[in-house]
Order: sequence, then structure tokens, then C-alpha cells
Amino acid sequence: MKKEEFLEWTKSVWTFPAVSARQIGHPAPFPEELPHRLIQLYTFKSDVVLDPFVGSGTACLSAIKDKRSYIGYDIDSEYVKLAERRISNHTKQLRLFNE
Repeated sequence: MKKEEFLEWTKSVWTFPAVSARQIGHPAPFPEELPHRLIQLYTFKSDVVLDPFVGSGTACLSAIKDKRSYIGYDIDSEYVKLAERRISNHTKQLRLFNE
């Protein structure tokens, strides 16, 4: 993490643009920037990120992008499936670009 990022991210208030619930398929989505900042501030590469309310999988996607492992679960099996689809789509894109 760069010094400028640390200084910006440790301010008391963060503001992000809204994420469309229709676009994501979950009633309460949040932008990837939120878990990205928290993952960068509180974990090291190769750490494991736990998301006990996986929802649409945004924190898990951020963990992958930030080179962390993740564990995600949810009481709602439909949200688990949604998160699995989003993660699968992302990892397929990674394989496509790495080949």
C-alpha cells in the first residue's frame, strides 16, 4: 500500500458511488472498493479473508484481486450460488487472460 493510499484510507469517512442492486442481483450490494480497502489495511498477501455473510461475493472477489484466499458462507443458499457464479466468472476471465 502506498503512503498516499494509507493517508486517504485512514480518514474517518469514506464515500463511494452506489452499486445497482439489479445489476448485481442482491438487495444490498456494496462497491468492491470497500472490502478492497479493508483487506489492504488489515491483511497481508496470502492471508485468509472470512466473509460470514457472503451475499453477492464482493468481499471474496476483492480478496482474490488482492491475492488473498477467502472463506465465504451465507444462510441463504441462493446468495451462495450468486457469489459462486460471480467468483467463477471472474476466475474464468483470469484464466483467459493468463493463457
